[in-house]
Amino acid sequence: KQWYQRRVRAEFKVLDGLRYVVPYHFMFRVYAKKRWFGRSVIEVFTEEFQAYPASYYHEALSSGKITVNGGIVAPEHPLRDHDFLTHRIHRHEPPVLDAEIQIIKETDEILVVNKPASFPIHTTGRFQYNTLLKTLELRLGYKLYTCHRLDRLTSGIIVLLKNPTKAKQFAALFRDHEVAKAYLALCAGRFPDTLGCSEPIQRVCHKLGICHVSREHGKPAHTDITRLHYDKESNTSLVLCKPKSGRMHQIRVHLAHHGHPIPNDPIYSRENWARKSTTEFSEELSRALFATDDIKIAMETSVKSELVSDDASKENKPTEAVLCGEPISNPDISAELLSTEMIDDVKKTEDSNVTEDSVSSGEQTTPHRVSGDGIKKTSEISLTASGDFLLGDKIYKPIPQLSREPGCPECETTRLAPHPDDLFIYLHAIRYELAGGVYTSALPPWCKREWVPSQFHQFLGL
Repeated sequence: KQWYQRRVRAEFKVLDGLRYVVPYHFMFRVYAKKRWFGRSVIEVFTEEFQAYPASYYHEALSSGKITVNGGIVAPEHPLRDHDFLTHRIHRHEPPVLDAEIQIIKETDEILVVNKPASFPIHTTGRFQYNTLLKTLELRLGYKLYTCHRLDRLTSGIIVLLKNPTKAKQFAALFRDHEVAKAYLALCAGRFPDTLGCSEPIQRVCHKLGICHVSREHGKPAHTDITRLHYDKESNTSLVLCKPKSGRMHQIRVHLAHHGHPIPNDPIYSRENWARKSTTEFSEELSRALFATDDIKIAMETSVKSELVSDDASKENKPTEAVLCGEPISNPDISAELLSTEMIDDVKKTEDSNVTEDSVSSGEQTTPHRVSGDGIKKTSEISLTASGDFLLGDKIYKPIPQLSREPGCPECETTRLAPHPDDLFIYLHAIRYELAGGVYTSALPPWCKREWVPSQFHQFLGL
């Protein structure tokens, strides 16, 4: 355990119910891809890795933060086969909820846990240490292997293995649909008593992981759904979902297709996306590519507040505040620099979907540009006297600056911490049966025990 802890060079801090990783230095490494051959290194970075502006990449190339085959090259240097690129950055990870990972079952081969919402399963995108695997490995002191996954905003049972051979065997069980799964979900409206949904599901965008029902192009999918409780006051139903197949976002898509989306689902609760025709869906999706629930406020003039440093004001540099909300899609597809998850099919433009607005602080109003997410309508954002941001009915606090490095674009950006309500959806994997074992978790925080009829208590392990 001490050996593993020495390998994990991460420092964590918990603030306001969120767990942060103190920013750290990280080196991205990648061999030049075929589509890069003959293109200049600056072209590749500015067109394929748009997390930072072109000015940053010019500086990074000249200072040696970006190297090709271990050396400094000119921005116009053409990339060739076998070129090896590195990029050293000051990495900032998004926070996750400070929630306990409950161990349900542990043997010499298997570890079954109750994953809290907000945790990605493994290293991906902007996440390196704030993941389920890294958290458990640091806590337990040994390496773990996955055989299936849950979406980051979904909570519930995750089965992990202690050796790669066993992990492959268990992964085959999931792949061959030999696992009996049961989920609890809270959906909008009064759901029918029972419903078997066999609508085929098509993944419309592989890069972003967005799906919908398509009888023409979808793959077979079936979910048995039973209503357990209806709450008249909130007009929501607690349903028990038993997916017989394992399509991406299957339960979320099937519920939305039948007009009962999960209310806080950042994708499928939006304007009945899951029920649109392929043409409608594709057109709407094309307008929303790279869309996130992030509202980016690029200040065009200095704001006299604690958010802007004196040095930035003197140099008349724009300050950017970014609301780190939840992506509308797979949160693991960030166009991180030199990430293996590159985005080939879509390009983000700097001025896309920009509207003029202002941030008000007392009597002072500062003009700025609000880059909407293509789906979420731009809201009025107020800067409070305490330096917090008010968006709708929620107050967002700036992420504290836990470390700083000169020239780091992230350090020069004011990011707003996600609201805890933005870090989960009403979907929980409560029961898995596989390989002769039955595993059940506790009820999620949003589900009251009295909502579950007594005849289901034994099945759900209550």
